[in-house]
Amino acid sequence: MKIRLHGTEDEFRELAGRLPAITDVPSVSEPYPDRGTSRLVRVYTEARRRPGVRGPRASRQHRHQARPQRVEAPRPLRTRNSWRSTG
Repeated sequence: MKIRLHGTEDEFRELAGRLPAITDVPSVSEPYPDRGTSRLVRVYTEARRRPGVRGPRASRQHRHQARPQRVEAPRPLRTRNSWRSTG
């Protein structure tokens, strides 16, 4: 998966230290400054799921909950013909 990080250099450094704890990070670009006078940078990284590690699964109860009922929109008070004068 390719990820673009956008923020301050301090924010990037903090996150860069945390990413390897949750995923494999084979490549990280150098920070690219934003255009103009912005203090923000862009960093491009690649992340891969570790072999044998599965993501969180929804609990059985959550998967089988009933879907919410649809609510119909209220009918308009006037129709197009009701605006015409009845001369």
